Amino acid sequence: MTDVDHPAKVIQITSAVPGEGKTTMALSLAASAASARHKVLLIDADLRHPSATRLFDWQKEVGLVDVLLGETDVEAATKFHEKGGYWMLPAGSKTQSPTDLLGSERMKSLIADLKNTYDLIFIDTPPAGPVVDPVVVSHFTDKIVLVVRWAATARELVRPVVEQLGGHKNIAGVAFNRVNVRQAQKYGKYAYSYYYGSRYYKNYYSS
Repeated sequence: MTDVDHPAKVIQITSAVPGEGKTTMALSLAASAASARHKVLLIDADLRHPSATRLFDWQKEVGLVDVLLGETDVEAATKFHEKGGYWMLPAGSKTQSPTDLLGSERMKSLIADLKNTYDLIFIDTPPAGPVVDPVVVSHFTDKIVLVVRWAATARELVRPVVEQLGGHKNIAGVAFNRVNVRQAQKYGKYAYSYYYGSRYYKNYYSS
């Protein structure tokens, strides 16, 4: 994401499956960018399970859904998180058609307008394995950070997600989460194959 000629401004955070820590990663990236004196906006676009919105107890507040439905404007829905130093647009009201809203022309126009206001925009989207929402959002993001839980998520699940999100075109990289540093050092380059024959891999499919 260090392209000086075309710097990324809209960064999508997703994962292959639930429980990999994508929302925590999105919050961390937003706080880190804000600490570097960037004007940052975090959008909770996981309209099915808005973890970031719940974390701040903003479930009853207007947000992205309400903006896209034309029931409020983005200025009224956006909130400043003082401790993190960044702005946030919560998910807003519940909806039965999240994919349609995220793929709408209003969503595209909203992101285009917000790029003129903020230095960096992080969009937390659902896992790409179960639903198509992240693919829809990826069409108007500059880069994608794919969060993978180390030694837990099978590569057979990660590979189709990478292909589904457009190959390597927009993926800035994979962020490994919950890395066991001691185990990684112990097994070195063989750590990955070691865990594939371990109980962690088997337990993933049995759960």
